[in-house]
Amino acid sequence: MNPTALHRLRTWMYAQGLKHFFLQQPENFAWLTGGGDNTVVAFRPAAAWLEVTPQAVRLHASQIEAERLLEEEAPGLELVRYPWFQPPTPQGPSDLEHDLTPLRLILSPEEATRYRALGQETATALGQALRAARPEWSERQLAGAIAEELHSRGIQPLVLLVAGEARVFRYRHPLPQPAPLGRLCLGVVCGRRHGLVASVSRLRSFGHPMAQLLNQQVAQVEAAALAASRAGASLGEVLEAIRAGYQAIGQAGAFEEHHQGGLTGYRPREVLARPHSPQRLEVGMALAWNPSLPGAKLEDTFLLTPQGLENLTFDPHWPSFALEGRLRPLVYEE
Repeated sequence: MNPTALHRLRTWMYAQGLKHFFLQQPENFAWLTGGGDNTVVAFRPAAAWLEVTPQAVRLHASQIEAERLLEEEAPGLELVRYPWFQPPTPQGPSDLEHDLTPLRLILSPEEATRYRALGQETATALGQALRAARPEWSERQLAGAIAEELHSRGIQPLVLLVAGEARVFRYRHPLPQPAPLGRLCLGVVCGRRHGLVASVSRLRSFGHPMAQLLNQQVAQVEAAALAASRAGASLGEVLEAIRAGYQAIGQAGAFEEHHQGGLTGYRPREVLARPHSPQRLEVGMALAWNPSLPGAKLEDTFLLTPQGLENLTFDPHWPSFALEGRLRPLVYEE
């Protein structure tokens, strides 16, 4: 169990006047159990949930999943079984009607430790696959290589996007297609392990003449976001800094073409940054900004610490350059 999460949840329950509460959503199951997974179909609730009272936490599971969940995902809990053909409905308030996102946003030291390991391995997996890619590969071949690298590390790709030269200038969310990579390709990953999600985007060039320039321009926009991401700032204020960053590089219209990211953690986007959003940044929150232009996108996952932003997805094997005191990824070229 995650003792910090359990304390926050019970404190919230007391304030709401709730004597018991049911958790079904995968992000909340993982948060409360310290990384457990109640899914079988990707990121959809399985036949299992948690019941929390002031005195106990009970695991309700179907006969199919009960033993596995108790042994591998939520050990030590009181188990309540039910037949797979008669799934009951939780009798009481649940996270299907109450949003627990605010309780999850500030990560504990233990969660931060797990996140560092996840972030480093997610970036390494994406980097290795992109370095191995060849121009004649299809987007789907590259996606398969990325997935293999991730799964070999126990990381589930919740988002896996790949675009080659023919599509990277057209689409912000390019699901992999049979098209060849050509001279430029983009790989985008949101990798989940023990409940937490790390987001990374990288570009690989085989001699494309515009690749490094476009990457530099996106990095300038991202630098504005990172500089504004301080404790006490609102997401709306950071978003205005991003808007100004696009204007500074002469690409004001790009702000409207794709969302810019926001708070992350147990979902790829725990809180999406929107204009005038009042959500304040606090130490312990994780952020993933993803500024983009046609042909380029940049994204890493950061933890806001008392000393500032810590890059959880930094890959020492990927080429980088210094920008405003931070190492940021270049486009990889042989």
